[in-house]
Amino acid sequence: MDESDNPDSIGVQKPTAAPQQSSAGAGRIEQNAKSTRARTTALFRWLMIVLTIGLLSPGAVFAYRHWRAAQEGWYLSQCREARSADKWPELRRVSEQWSVWDPSSVDAKLFEADADTHLQDFASAARCLSAIPDSHSKVLPSLVALSAMQFGPLNKPLDGVATCERILDVDRRATAAHHQLIEFYAVTLQRGKLERQIRYAIECSREPPKAYVYLFLIDTMRISGASESNSRWLEQSPDTELFQVARVLHLPEPDNGVKKPSGDDKFSLADRLFKRFPNNLEVLAYKIDVSLRSGDIQEVMALLSSLPVEADDDNRFWRAKGWLHLNRNELAKAQEALNESIRLFPMDWNARNLLGDVLRKEGRLPEAEDLHELGQTARQLRIRINSVGQDAEIPTEILTELARLAQRCGDTQVADALNRRLGINQTSPARPLEELNMAN
Repeated sequence: MDESDNPDSIGVQKPTAAPQQSSAGAGRIEQNAKSTRARTTALFRWLMIVLTIGLLSPGAVFAYRHWRAAQEGWYLSQCREARSADKWPELRRVSEQWSVWDPSSVDAKLFEADADTHLQDFASAARCLSAIPDSHSKVLPSLVALSAMQFGPLNKPLDGVATCERILDVDRRATAAHHQLIEFYAVTLQRGKLERQIRYAIECSREPPKAYVYLFLIDTMRISGASESNSRWLEQSPDTELFQVARVLHLPEPDNGVKKPSGDDKFSLADRLFKRFPNNLEVLAYKIDVSLRSGDIQEVMALLSSLPVEADDDNRFWRAKGWLHLNRNELAKAQEALNESIRLFPMDWNARNLLGDVLRKEGRLPEAEDLHELGQTARQLRIRINSVGQDAEIPTEILTELARLAQRCGDTQVADALNRRLGINQTSPARPLEELNMAN
């Protein structure tokens, strides 16, 4: 009976009840009593079951564990048998059942991924591999295999980047992840990320020899086959700005530096990219470089006047500002801009060469000659590097020259790492050009 039906519950005097009503009330009371007795009996029985299980729990737990071990052993033997016989559909069927029975089983996921890979169901294989917990001993080879699928048949390189970053979170010395990220950032012309990844790999002693070449050529780097790679990635993500820009900028320069009437040359394509992505630093840097080579001061001024704030951390734009001030004979401003370019990227030999022009105009000829000589050395080194096939091993002589150049430029991290790789204990003494760079 609810409190709203009980006058006593709200302080109202209870009226005299009719006989029928008393009989009905008694019936409800009896029914509630029976219900209470039934619930009490059920609770007692439940408590007895709990107590019984508790008394028998050691044996029950042992039996349960034995059963699970036997079941897991059966799944394991069935999967191994199917894999040995190259029965990939059977392996997938059994491993899927295993995963349903025990969702936490890493071996089940690995067997399923193996079957999916042989059946070319890479999306399912990737799902299995990505589920391996970071704490498991097999996580690193699993994630390396996953990244290979994402950069390869799945054609999802941005997912591959995330996987490589996850690998490095687990083990910062994972060589494959460092190499894959360096290569991807080079192919997609992500200059800032490329430099940071190279220096991170150097810090971990996991950098490939090619990384030093990428760092040296970072402002003008163009890789054979990179345009095709970006075209392939665009098939999966046609609106991705990153791939659109890199595809065009990796194209070879037009013959004689002239635009084609058809409009399918690199210059024309870059112009269209600039209209679509006016704040893209790679497009801006390329257009500025083209204008610098042609001596178009007005175009350089226009492009530098529209730079986004991110350009403040990019040495290329400070170098362009230095070039502009130098051509206006604004020597103090030119030196300031070029010094900032060198501060941001110590191996900017083009900025050092321009700084030599500034010092020569100021009459500081010995210092200017040092900088011009460094610039000439860097040009010759670039020619030698470009004459080596991109897939060929970097000759020791080139790495030695890069170490010397890095030392002269004050990039001690690169110089020391190269010397360590080459087995050189000490860098050869060189005039500290940094003192010249910051001179007033």
